[in-house]
Amino acid sequence: MCGRFTLRAAPQDVARHFLLFDVPSFSPRYNIGPGQVIGAVRAQSEWVPHAGHPDTVRQMQPQNESAMPSEISNREWAWFRWGLVPHWSRDPSIGSRLINARAETAASKPAFRSPARYRRCLIPADGFYEWKTVGRSKQPFFVYLRGNKLFALAGLWDYWQSPTGEILETCTILTVEPNPLIAKIHNRMPLILPPEAYDAWLDPALTEFDQLRQWLKPYPEEEMTMTPVSPYVNAIHNEGARCLEPATTTDTLFSDESM
Repeated sequence: MCGRFTLRAAPQDVARHFLLFDVPSFSPRYNIGPGQVIGAVRAQSEWVPHAGHPDTVRQMQPQNESAMPSEISNREWAWFRWGLVPHWSRDPSIGSRLINARAETAASKPAFRSPARYRRCLIPADGFYEWKTVGRSKQPFFVYLRGNKLFALAGLWDYWQSPTGEILETCTILTVEPNPLIAKIHNRMPLILPPEAYDAWLDPALTEFDQLRQWLKPYPEEEMTMTPVSPYVNAIHNEGARCLEPATTTDTLFSDESM
């Protein structure tokens, strides 16, 4: 699974990596968790559900139609609450149970089937946490790409509207079988997409999820590294660089802070 991640990169670096014209200002985050509002990249389109046709997508036209194609970005920044609420749900609390979706079966599950076809997103990150049971406690590990590079977590999003008109946009993170490195600590890992997959993942014309199967695989272990960190990160309200402090032997063996 993927239950916490980091985004310490500057907004301008995120914009450059994901080819965005504009990214709002935000502070470095060291402990992003479920239920929180997170940034993501999606196709520059607007979800317009209406009676009888909940899967209608209306393309937005570039603001400057005279611009050269190379000057037009078809991607935009969006804020989502982490924990997907399907557009057909009666109760938004379901989102707390849908923070992750198995990539292998997402296209066949009622909660994820429509987003897998029409509403995919890229969630910028530069590391994530996973926990390994050690005795009666759980030891947190920080996992990141060599060189501390930015990467994209594969996400799905949906649009929900309450009976009173409240609009809520939410997302989930896809997971896959672990590579040999992550398998040492957990039986799942988040789906990390390489940059060459970004266009296909965001392409609104690509509505058959099976066409993306080539990207539904573990990220190469040789490009990743992980290190045990302090149990300070276990508490979801803790934030800051202290979350990445290396674990001590005592932390690893006897940590009992609640996750």
